[in-house]
Amino acid sequence: MLDAVLAIVRPIVECNRIQIDNGRTYLREMVFGDPEEPRHGAPLAIVAQTEEAVAAVLRRDDRVAEGDAATLAHIVSAAMFLSMAASVNIALSVEEIVQDIRRQIEVLLPR
Repeated sequence: MLDAVLAIVRPIVECNRIQIDNGRTYLREMVFGDPEEPRHGAPLAIVAQTEEAVAAVLRRDDRVAEGDAATLAHIVSAAMFLSMAASVNIALSVEEIVQDIRRQIEVLLPR
């Protein structure tokens, strides 16, 4: 389950890290921008689609309650966002960011 979630997360991290400063600015605008504006609403729709994909993966595991899958997916999204946007992580590689996210998600998922 963890590997399947990371298969969704990794391409997002890779895209975000192509131009780190632009990627961090994009994330900031996504969170703090007006969701009614098309430039802000479209990224939020992508986040919702990503969270749904993660929730779908989580629902495949009988240990994850149906109602918990969406909440866990939202937490995964938050961990991903903070790992990519945090100033202390600016110099980290894609692999290091993905590993940071992996460690965070790992403690959330049932074992």
